[in-house]
Amino acid sequence: MFKNFSPGLFFAMAAVTTVIIAPVVMLFQPIFQNFFFGMQHDQDVFLLNPINLRLVIAACLVFGAMFALLAYKRTKVYYSIGLLLLVTGGSTAYFSTQNYLKINSEQIERNFLWMNDKYEWTELSEVYYEYVVGANKGEVKLIAKSGDSFVIKEKELNSHAKSYIYRYSIQNSIPYIEREKVD
Repeated sequence: MFKNFSPGLFFAMAAVTTVIIAPVVMLFQPIFQNFFFGMQHDQDVFLLNPINLRLVIAACLVFGAMFALLAYKRTKVYYSIGLLLLVTGGSTAYFSTQNYLKINSEQIERNFLWMNDKYEWTELSEVYYEYVVGANKGEVKLIAKSGDSFVIKEKELNSHAKSYIYRYSIQNSIPYIEREKVD
């Protein structure tokens, strides 16, 4: 059986499979997100950042390029380039897990690659929801008592997360102000 084994064919099939699976991941991402990363408790909201999908697709394409390169030739130089692509794809896939927004009764936390914004509800002085009339554009601005603030864009939120931000700000006696965005 192994006498007929072709490493070139194996790597070519792996490359084709990886490239075919990448769009499938993109199509079923909302289902996977709700199933695997949905609410862990009744009082928590955990949302992945939309950039995650792009990073997962990029990682799949890098893995596909690695397999295609190894299907083409297998020398020490190509194996070292393949190893470099493997590390690049793996790190890209890892960084896709580092982008999320977590809202619970104690705090609101947003990780975006290397940036981490975490505020307890008791540290906040005001919450603004600014929106554009007639468009799906808006943002939630959280202002701390120290004067610091961070903005959560509309593309990072869904209606469930907005309602939790509203509910927790009211529970903690933080003014929640909705207003039309002024450009």
